Amino acid sequence: MLPLVFVLVFGTVSLAAWEWLRPKENVIARRIAGDGPALTEERRLSGSLMSRSIAPALGRLGTRISTLLPRNFVRSVDRMLQMADQPWSLGGFLTAWAAVVVAGGALFAWLVIARAEMTPLQMMVLGIGLLPFPALLPYAVLRRRVKNRQQSITRALPDAMDLLVTCVEAGMGVDAAFGLVTERTKGPLAATFALYLRQVGLGRSRREALAFVADRTGVPDLVGLAASIVQGEELGTSMGDVLRRQSEEIRALRAQRARERAQRAPVLMTLPLVIFFLPAMGAVIVVPSIINLVDFVQNLGSN
Repeated sequence: MLPLVFVLVFGTVSLAAWEWLRPKENVIARRIAGDGPALTEERRLSGSLMSRSIAPALGRLGTRISTLLPRNFVRSVDRMLQMADQPWSLGGFLTAWAAVVVAGGALFAWLVIARAEMTPLQMMVLGIGLLPFPALLPYAVLRRRVKNRQQSITRALPDAMDLLVTCVEAGMGVDAAFGLVTERTKGPLAATFALYLRQVGLGRSRREALAFVADRTGVPDLVGLAASIVQGEELGTSMGDVLRRQSEEIRALRAQRARERAQRAPVLMTLPLVIFFLPAMGAVIVVPSIINLVDFVQNLGSN
């Protein structure tokens, strides 16, 4: 009975969180891309009940929740949502987080009521083992999403920089080169360059657009690239030279990171070796010696 209740509660909360937290359509990007006019009243009314009624109410609830939390914490969560490419609104994420915490607390309360014979010590151990999980799960999911996106951008940036340098040195403009790189690449880096082009299309200067997209990703290599391009424009340096120098530095940084990961490998392998191999070696080497010693002592006493 207990596993069934846990599965039902976890499944309900997971489905509700997925429905609210799943990526929504970027209306501004669709309008800039020329996919159609503004949403009409008929199109708005044709949406699901979740998008028309429940989602706005949950967003307002999340806004109220944000007023009860420390400002630094709310800004940190909002910053992480931006680095994750804003898959969810701040209010929606906080609402889903609160729902997961409430579900975890309700499950803990049900377990305490259902198991009335539990001692206070057992309740404390159950609370320590159960309550932190729903409280930290949404933050861990968001943090993992941010890290995966940043790692994807970092891995794809050197190859994209080579293509960018080739296009600029062939005579293309910087923005046209960014557009070509966006068309020929995929993933978060292509989406970041597409956002830069949209910002330029909306009237922002190249400096502001580059600083905006670089700060939004939080990737140090991309931040350095934006700073170098801005500095090159201010000093009048050839953009091809600036991009080529940045491409070489980014590749050098990637090689350095690979060497650092290779040097950390022996340290990371120590714990698995201790956990898995040391007991086996002890069983193979020490246990037979102990058995022989016991047999020797028994034979010595019998003689």
